[in-house]
Amino acid sequence: MNALVPSEMQLDVLREVANIGCGHAANALARLVGGKRVNLSVPRAVIASAEETAERLGGDEPVVGARLGMEGELRGVMLFVLPVRDGAALGSVLLGQVARGAELESALSETANIVASACLSAIGKLTRWRLLPTVPEMLKGSAREVLASAVKETEGGQTSPVVVLEARFSADCAPPVSGQMLLVLEREGSKALLHRLGV
Repeated sequence: MNALVPSEMQLDVLREVANIGCGHAANALARLVGGKRVNLSVPRAVIASAEETAERLGGDEPVVGARLGMEGELRGVMLFVLPVRDGAALGSVLLGQVARGAELESALSETANIVASACLSAIGKLTRWRLLPTVPEMLKGSAREVLASAVKETEGGQTSPVVVLEARFSADCAPPVSGQMLLVLEREGSKALLHRLGV
């Protein structure tokens, strides 16, 4: 892997890491929504700038979600992002009633924490690293604003490309809910992960 761009083989390995981590996260989410089926897209591993990532994942669409840092040997952030309507729907499923304001934010924050913990725990078992999420930070705004801010923060405000592992999910609950889970890795973090996996 050079300073910026992983090889195609390395991207395949990162996709498998995302598949394992996001799969465990989806299982955790399924338990939270009462055992309903949670469908997960084939995770992607892409090299993108903040702007490219934001455009591909929603542009000006208003979203709600949570940003969590990572404690341990892996550096980056995890994002749990839903369109505003889906965020409200998930809150009503979790609480059994229409949720707004602080109550909704608290439910989504706890969900993001559980989902992120499951994802990082699975990656930790794969790498034998002890990985934990930081306290969730709630986010609101356009997908562009939310995602661009998180991507830039991983590189201290730089705009150069980063590694983004992304999967879309949909829960077969009533009302239905869909959103995205993303791992945005610092360049050094992705190199350390690949080195740990012997690639």
